[in-house]
Amino acid sequence: MLRISNSEGEEFKLLSLPADAKPLEIEVALKAGSYAIAAYHDANNNKKLDKSFTGIPTENYGFSNNARGTFGPPSLSDQLFDLNSDSSISIELK
Repeated sequence: MLRISNSEGEEFKLLSLPADAKPLEIEVALKAGSYAIAAYHDANNNKKLDKSFTGIPTENYGFSNNARGTFGPPSLSDQLFDLNSDSSISIELK
């Protein structure tokens, strides 16, 4: 699952793709601007990020800039990246 948000945190693109390759490469056309991406591997295909009883994710996830939060997701400002021309980013799912 891949979620793309704008600089205000408004989700505008949600993609669900089969993860049958490592690394998985996804091409998305975006206009110039600032974006944040969140991704996770929905291993059991239940359309949600599974968590343990303590709230810790049990499926791999990641954010643009490979940002990590301490007690929850990283802030939007830590995830934002500027897109001005053809470029690529990598997100490591842990």
